[in-house]
Amino acid sequence: MALVRIYLITFHRAHLLPRAIESIQRQTFTGWLCEVQNGDPADDAPGRIVAGLKDPRFSLFSPPAKIGPVEAFNLAHKTAAEPFQTLLEDDNWWEPNFLEEMLSVLARHPEAELAWSNMRMWREEADGGWTDTKRLVWNLRPEDGDRVYSWPQLIQISDMIYSNGSALLRSGSARSLIMPDSISRDMIEQARERLMNFPIVLAAAPLANFAVTRSTMRSSDFSGWGEAQALLAASFIAQVPMSKAAQEKLWHSRRSMVPRSTSSLIYGALLARSWSFLGNMTLGDFVGFVAGALKRPSVAFQILRAKSRRRETWDWLCEATRRCMITARKRGFEIVTEDSLLDKQAPGACGSVRGATS
Repeated sequence: MALVRIYLITFHRAHLLPRAIESIQRQTFTGWLCEVQNGDPADDAPGRIVAGLKDPRFSLFSPPAKIGPVEAFNLAHKTAAEPFQTLLEDDNWWEPNFLEEMLSVLARHPEAELAWSNMRMWREEADGGWTDTKRLVWNLRPEDGDRVYSWPQLIQISDMIYSNGSALLRSGSARSLIMPDSISRDMIEQARERLMNFPIVLAAAPLANFAVTRSTMRSSDFSGWGEAQALLAASFIAQVPMSKAAQEKLWHSRRSMVPRSTSSLIYGALLARSWSFLGNMTLGDFVGFVAGALKRPSVAFQILRAKSRRRETWDWLCEATRRCMITARKRGFEIVTEDSLLDKQAPGACGSVRGATS
């Protein structure tokens, strides 16, 4: 029996699919099966590509009707018969030793249900070519040790630690990561991270490649992204205790961004009704917030009403965050400090470091 089930997700990007498939076929670990999931059964290109492979390890799954990104990722988290499972999006691809190394990471960390690797970032050009940006998602060296992370970290206020396209998980935990179809496409990975059992483990070596495509599945309107960021932040602010120093570090980091990114913290604090957290706001933060609201008043109004507009999402996020906190406290968590992870590009000593990734 195969050891790993791969779910390869594709949706109207048949021109990218062969690259992802080739990266699977080149794996040094060969005990895998791959299910190609075609999100639109009206598109026959994925079926033709899979049939042309003449490789019995590949199969095709097409739903009865076209599905959205949340449903697609949920299908990729259905429990597999194999002990381990992973997913790969059609625009990303793996290094040949991805599966071999990630299986080794989970073998070194039997306490973890999920591990993921660093990724190289590639940019899609107008002519269809790809440029290596020479950047990694995590500013770590391949020889750095595995990083073991627990919940909560400052970065998780509105971002996530793990990456879909470079994660390997134990199949027994997959079904617990399925989300309601009503969850916004703008928070798929961030919200799923609040369903995970921690700790989770990062392999510092870049074993996968992340495609910065010219088109994205995110909402094209500002309100969708703004609502997602505000709801994530609000549910975190309302339930995760942060030291004063941690709050100051978070606000300072958002002020340092270009453009300034404190407005989502303000929206989050307002939705959470956390006046103490809002007390970190400076005059500059307030001016930037008001200027943005005046520039797009309808967007600001929708974000401020996000709890009622997205009631199911808000209730779900609050409950998922509450469960994370219950588990964290059982493991001894008390308060987020300024040493908490905030930036993947400056991870410092955050997370315990164990073993080598190569």
